[in-house]
Amino acid sequence: MIIAITDRKISAAYDLMEQVTAIASSSPDMMILREKDLSEAEYKYLAIECLQTCNHYGVKFCVNSFVKTAASLGSGRVQVSFSSLISDKGRLKDYDELWVSVHTLSEAVEAERSGATHLIYGNVFETSCKPGAPGKGIDGLREVCKAVKIPIFAVGGINAATAPAAMKAGCKGVCVRSLLMSSKDPQSVMAELRKSIKKV
Repeated sequence: MIIAITDRKISAAYDLMEQVTAIASSSPDMMILREKDLSEAEYKYLAIECLQTCNHYGVKFCVNSFVKTAASLGSGRVQVSFSSLISDKGRLKDYDELWVSVHTLSEAVEAERSGATHLIYGNVFETSCKPGAPGKGIDGLREVCKAVKIPIFAVGGINAATAPAAMKAGCKGVCVRSLLMSSKDPQSVMAELRKSIKKV
């Protein structure tokens, strides 16, 4: 399973929705709209457009952080940080899919205990999203995969060369941000990434 994560600041296309459309047409399994610096109103407007585009291409859509927007869109899926999970359990209990970002083994275990249905663990490899932060490595990913029963998705430095190792460590899929957002040819990038995963 391949999850595309947006970041308008590194979009190859000047217009974010142009890049979102190009990525959606490459058929990722899900797209997470991760634009946390927007206001709720700005994010909701963008989320409606993104949801429509994803629906058109048969791609699952996930709201990041803006729980009110997720609720207003009738979405049964939302992604939050570990700290938000712990502080906002009451607002998150009604989602069919509760995706939580974790960075340590202890967070992964606690997130599962607190109701998370899916975990995004990283950064596994060095990534431009967290410059200077060393990757946690395959061993760390493998430990998390063994410690919890819910699906784990690797994030951070994922590409066609690194994805197979992440999959072999036990995760159910990978998340990519810059690989697709900064590409002028998401179709080719996605095809190469999916081909690398199928070999595992």
